[in-house]
Amino acid sequence: MAKLFIVGFPKDFQQIALVELFSLHGTVNTVTLVTDKETGQPKGYGFITMTDDAGAKRAIAALDGTKMEGRTISVRFADEKSLPISNASKPAEAIRDNRLKKPKRPRRH
Repeated sequence: MAKLFIVGFPKDFQQIALVELFSLHGTVNTVTLVTDKETGQPKGYGFITMTDDAGAKRAIAALDGTKMEGRTISVRFADEKSLPISNASKPAEAIRDNRLKKPKRPRRH
């Protein structure tokens, strides 16, 4: 089994459409779309489990970086170390790398 993380697909994209798309590259076992708790609408990312690594690798090679309705999708193995949903850096990394500056103290007169 190979679990993939997919992000960037259109929010109105249906689960069946993802199954059809990924089935071109291997057998899809499950699709999980992450949804907004209040609205129930997909957030534009989720997870797909495929039966084998070979099919998952074919899906990544074919679909990662492609455009869907004007949006670029990203597909990768879910267990990779970096799964950024946004481009924001982690605060701990910024502190460790000294990218955050200490706030200036007010001057005393």
